[in-house]
Amino acid sequence: MKLIIQPDDGVTPLVQAVKAAKKTIDIVIFRFDRVELEKALEAAVARGVVVRALIAHTNRGGEKSLRKLELRLLDAGVTVARTADDLPRYHGKMMLIDGTLYVFGFNYTKLDIEKSRSFGIVTDAAKLVKDASELFEADCTRQAYKPSRDQLVVSPENSRELLTEFIQKAKKELLIYDAKVIRPEQLQIATGVQAAIAAHNAAVTPAP
Repeated sequence: MKLIIQPDDGVTPLVQAVKAAKKTIDIVIFRFDRVELEKALEAAVARGVVVRALIAHTNRGGEKSLRKLELRLLDAGVTVARTADDLPRYHGKMMLIDGTLYVFGFNYTKLDIEKSRSFGIVTDAAKLVKDASELFEADCTRQAYKPSRDQLVVSPENSRELLTEFIQKAKKELLIYDAKVIRPEQLQIATGVQAAIAAHNAAVTPAP
């Protein structure tokens, strides 16, 4: 597994991954304005890579740009699907390239990549790749997604359950990096875990 950190790593890891693709690229898009990444996707199609894009049906203030992006990608030979509108938003940012999964906290935009602190992970863990592939297919065809018991966290299907389990398993340290932690039940669990960790550390730490 590899960690991508923004803004330090920039768009380069994404563009390089697309340029290295040999067979398939599946990309999930919520916001997008990176010309270099768009050109890399177009070039991938030109060299015979099967490229599919799943584009959000809407986002705040950017729906027109999404529709223009759809048309440009279609003109380039990309297979384009649009998410359903049953949820307020489809917020995923993900790529699957030749059996490797890329999950991003950031959009494919200059603001998110060059001006914001955010993270992404790269993994070729077979179970996670399989789950992500099934999620992509389900959202492309607007079918219900049934998550497995593996650790791919997908909202709203299994996110509350898996994140709660993750917090409850903490024994020594719990670090939460999130600008908007608003679910009271998870804050309560995290506070309880923090208190339990502090009590454990006090019990095992020799008195001065």
